[in-house]
Amino acid sequence: MGYSRIFLGLALLFGWLLVSTACQTEMYPKPIKGTTYRIGEQTPADESEITIHIFDDIWDCANQQVDDVYGCQPQADRSSGELRLGFFLRDPQTLDLLPRSLRRDEILVMHNDARQDEFELIPKEPIKSGQLFILVVDGSSSMYENDGERIQKVYQALLNKRVISGFYPEDNNKTGVVIVRFNKEVRGLDGGTPRILKTKEQYEAMVKNHLMTRTGGFTHLYDAAKYAVTELLEQDKIREFLMTKSAEPTIVLLTDGFNNEQGRDTCGDNAPRLQAALDVIRDRRKSVGSLQPRVFAVGLGGPWNNRKKPKGFNQKVTAQGLCGQWMNNIINGGLEKGGIDHISLEWMAEVGGGQAFVRRNPKGLADVFQAAAAARYKWYQLYYRVPDNYYHRRSFEVQLRLQGYERAYTKVRIHPSGWLDAPSGTHPPGQYWFSPTPLRRSVALIMPILGLLVFLNFIGAATFNARRTIFRRAKPRK
Repeated sequence: MGYSRIFLGLALLFGWLLVSTACQTEMYPKPIKGTTYRIGEQTPADESEITIHIFDDIWDCANQQVDDVYGCQPQADRSSGELRLGFFLRDPQTLDLLPRSLRRDEILVMHNDARQDEFELIPKEPIKSGQLFILVVDGSSSMYENDGERIQKVYQALLNKRVISGFYPEDNNKTGVVIVRFNKEVRGLDGGTPRILKTKEQYEAMVKNHLMTRTGGFTHLYDAAKYAVTELLEQDKIREFLMTKSAEPTIVLLTDGFNNEQGRDTCGDNAPRLQAALDVIRDRRKSVGSLQPRVFAVGLGGPWNNRKKPKGFNQKVTAQGLCGQWMNNIINGGLEKGGIDHISLEWMAEVGGGQAFVRRNPKGLADVFQAAAAARYKWYQLYYRVPDNYYHRRSFEVQLRLQGYERAYTKVRIHPSGWLDAPSGTHPPGQYWFSPTPLRRSVALIMPILGLLVFLNFIGAATFNARRTIFRRAKPRK
């Protein structure tokens, strides 16, 4: 009888090992609570500017002081083919949290290299952290043509109530705005040294009193961008604000045309100038801490043609890539009449970890400023569903990538059990995504099985002893 118990115990142990290691390709992946899935180690790409960190268990959530430690943990439901992941962004050098404002179209979800379109991104825990908005406004002559039509649009956008609320959120004294104007030089909007506007009243007074003041000259856009990410951030009061408020600088470049430094400039002349500006922005963004800016680029008007920026990050700027067949065309009085050099804006925003926009009216401009000042969140919850739950029958790889934003990419392998399912999740009325099955239902399923195994293990011995008692078959004494 003893041998049978040993055999049964070994069989149960072997079965557990078989179930727990089925379909795995990594050593010791963590179990996903409430499921028969496991999650492996995540692998960020080397070229990532920032890191996407996926929460893998309750301790990981607790270490980041997440309010919802259960909602941030991974969850999976094989019956519906759904997976839930929580993630946050952080600096790969300092490992500090990087609160961000992410939209659904800014993240790419891949399941075994197949793009997933059925997913939802849910922001969690808005952050009231420091932020410094630096508005770099074109002060060239063209901004004041036609009775100041273009600068008037900027004026209306900057005084939009939604924009002001974005720059100065309620109950947050860690934000400020710097407004500078550029032509050949960069100066504060009032003509003096750039200064931080720490209140709505200071901001509104600066815009109302000085934005419409007529200036002129050529458009030294690239020089202004270099100044904004270097010398301006190093000014004593600005640097002190960034350090004491733990603030991140967000730079918004606004222009109505091309970089144009002299009357005989051609589009091709701008290629080496743009490359120099990109190199400066890229180097600054490799710095550690609060002096790492994000750059948004805004064109006031329409694109000068339908060409697109050459694909790929870190592409070297060439006259062909920037201008195409118009590389030898004069800008002043020529190309600039066609509209905005949107390709330069896209290039600077891409390297600067921001976005590029081309807008024609005050409302469109206001939307851009509001996007730059959008609320930032501590972490995000991601749900996605594969078209067939067959894809949850064996190990698969999940890839998350930021697109049109700061470069970030990570991947992680998920290992479902090939032999055992947990109870299926539920879809309550009005809820699109699954809810994990409560632990009590899992216990209610498992306990009878365990009870049966224990019963079978002892029934033989119990029956034998009962027969001895009833029939008195005990061995007689000698």
